[in-house]
Amino acid sequence: MVFKRGGNMMRAVVVTCFVVLLVTAGLLSWQLHSANRTIGTQLAQLAGKDKKLSQKNSQLLAVNIMAQSSNLAQTQLYAAAEQNNALLRQRQRQIEDLKRENDALRRWSDTPLPDAAVRLRQRPAITGGESYRQWLSQNNPLPAGAVVGAH
Repeated sequence: MVFKRGGNMMRAVVVTCFVVLLVTAGLLSWQLHSANRTIGTQLAQLAGKDKKLSQKNSQLLAVNIMAQSSNLAQTQLYAAAEQNNALLRQRQRQIEDLKRENDALRRWSDTPLPDAAVRLRQRPAITGGESYRQWLSQNNPLPAGAVVGAH
């Protein structure tokens, strides 16, 4: 009877070990499944962030190209302004030389402009499209009249 009892005990130990192994395998399987799901989610998020990063990189490249173009245009404008200033200085020197050489020209250039010409040259400091439009409206208002309809 001792032998039978030992055999049942052995069977109980084997069954218990088998159940423990089964529970452990189930737990590991659940953890593996959870890890795979987390990896899948993270891969999807990574793909989305990679796409956004590519878009931002493209935008940065476009902005860089525009900045380079703007810098080139600005350099060209500065060069043109410098050239214009040089021409202006040259013309002013030429006018001064002519005034020194020619008395009639000097008297003519010293004569004040007529009032009508002075008024043509007078205008306020214009700081944008709206102020220019206001200046135009105040300076030369359109006469009231019939509105011509479209044909």
